[in-house]
Amino acid sequence: MVDDSKNKIEDLKMNLYNPENKMSNKQREGVLHQVRHDVLDDWKEETNEQTEEMKNKSKKPKTSIFKKFFIFAVIFFVGALGYALYNFYISDSSVSSDKIDIKVIGNSFTKGGDELPLQIEITNNNNSNLELADLVVEYPKGADDNIADVVRLPRDDIGTIRPGENIIRNIKVKLYGGEKSIRNIKVSLEYHPEGSNAIFTKDKYYPVTISMAPLSLSIESPTTTISNQPVSFKIISTLNTSLPSDNPILQVTYPNNFIFESATPAPILGNSVWDLSTLTTLAPLSVEIKGKIVGEDGDEQVFHAYSGTASDKNPNEVGVVYSSVLQKILIAEPFLSTQILVNNINQNEYVVSGSEDVEVAINWANNLSTSITDTQIIASLSGNVFDKNNVEARDGFYDSANNQITWNKSTDSRLSEIVPGESGSVSFNFKPISLVGVSSTVKDPQVLIKVSIKGRQPILGSTYTDVDNFSEKVVKILSTFQIASSASYSSGNMPPKAETETVYKVTWTLSNTSNNVSQASARAVLPIYVKWGGGLSGSKENVTYNEVSREVIWNIGSVSPYVGINSNREVTFLISLKPSISQIKSIPTLMNEIKLTGMDMYTNTTINNTYRQISTALPNDPDATGRVSE
Repeated sequence: MVDDSKNKIEDLKMNLYNPENKMSNKQREGVLHQVRHDVLDDWKEETNEQTEEMKNKSKKPKTSIFKKFFIFAVIFFVGALGYALYNFYISDSSVSSDKIDIKVIGNSFTKGGDELPLQIEITNNNNSNLELADLVVEYPKGADDNIADVVRLPRDDIGTIRPGENIIRNIKVKLYGGEKSIRNIKVSLEYHPEGSNAIFTKDKYYPVTISMAPLSLSIESPTTTISNQPVSFKIISTLNTSLPSDNPILQVTYPNNFIFESATPAPILGNSVWDLSTLTTLAPLSVEIKGKIVGEDGDEQVFHAYSGTASDKNPNEVGVVYSSVLQKILIAEPFLSTQILVNNINQNEYVVSGSEDVEVAINWANNLSTSITDTQIIASLSGNVFDKNNVEARDGFYDSANNQITWNKSTDSRLSEIVPGESGSVSFNFKPISLVGVSSTVKDPQVLIKVSIKGRQPILGSTYTDVDNFSEKVVKILSTFQIASSASYSSGNMPPKAETETVYKVTWTLSNTSNNVSQASARAVLPIYVKWGGGLSGSKENVTYNEVSREVIWNIGSVSPYVGINSNREVTFLISLKPSISQIKSIPTLMNEIKLTGMDMYTNTTINNTYRQISTALPNDPDATGRVSE
């Protein structure tokens, strides 16, 4: 069997290589090349790796977390947008103030004080009702910006505003203010959202420009002045539109250190209020005010003027301001300055006693950068207690007919030419009239000192300009407030005897000259050997005794002028003396010094006077030597 198969193989081999073989249709192909394959030694491992590779190829790639978040955000946005659109167009029942439209239609310019008509249009763009709706309109009452001072129109009860409904209201307002100032009209809608008890407000501000003020004010005044020098300024009130019907006034406020002297025309109240009811568009009102400003060099003083309606609570003040203006005045150093010193003191008012010599010095100085020539200083004296017979001028001429003292280059060569920065002084003294014992009354006794200084400043060669200055001082006279004491024998031994009692009657008598005195009292201390006997019955005066301090006290209170001349004030009381044998042949003191105090109401000065003690030597009894006997 082996041989048969071998023969068959041999026959096939021969046919295969036989060129004439027709049994097989053999097709010649290209040259074959050897291909090398890497074969793993371990059959199992190769199978596992191929299996794993096939698994990996079959798995899908994982999605990143950022991609997932983006897909989620897109889906959420689309959902939220769809929900919002659904609520807005289909089922939105909430109320938003942004969907309430308030329009104010009218002129944005007006004249102050004229009626301005406006139309207010309210539209509800919500899908719900606005319930219990009220329209509130308010605007500034005057020309100032006080938020509390406003006009509120009557509240307009609209009621319910349905969705899409349009409400129109017409109003009229009157605005005040300066030219080109802006006034804001506030329009407010108060409402309840449907089904809610909460109150909501929608506000709308409508600005209006004042094209012309009803009353305009202007001030004409210097921008600088010298301290304590006369100054005047004008306030001009001009009517531009119709005059308000409710009591228009002009009010001026002054700085604290302004001294008002006069005004033309005269004010209707105090020194700062004028009536404007007669003002017309053709006749403005001009008020001229005169006074003085007292202050330091460099101080700036401010004056305010207001026009408007008088306040119901205080007629001296403007309640509703139509217009206002202010003016600043700077206090500058004078070119040729003077300073008045009374008894070496520099102040505006002085207080001296009626019998006192008053020394006055006038210091002068050139504050210019150029010389001043032909300087003249004049001191004028006046007052209800000025005594022309008691004036002494040094290096000056006293004119008793005009009560003036003059210094110039003929009396003082220094005044011929005062170079820049040069200073000097002139002086005089006077003595006021004493009011003690004067039968005629003098109220508010004083002496006025007015000093003027002027000179010539050369400019442009031979041309001169006058430079002057003015100063004034007031010397007030203190009231002469006195007390007199006296003692007289009442009972007991006379002269006083050792170890026995003698009773004396003491009288205190007041005298006062020109001024009212308040809070007055007199007190004196009794020696240890003197006893208090009490006041006499029937006296209306308040006399007490302090046993601890041993003081006799007279609570005087108020004292009228000229007590002791036109009327009497006195008090009498008893004291007793019981001398010791150590006081034999001596004159014992019955009462120590009396101290009298009080307040002078005119000069606002405290009076303190001390008067002599009294003893047993009685001045009204020449036989009473007062010496203690054995």
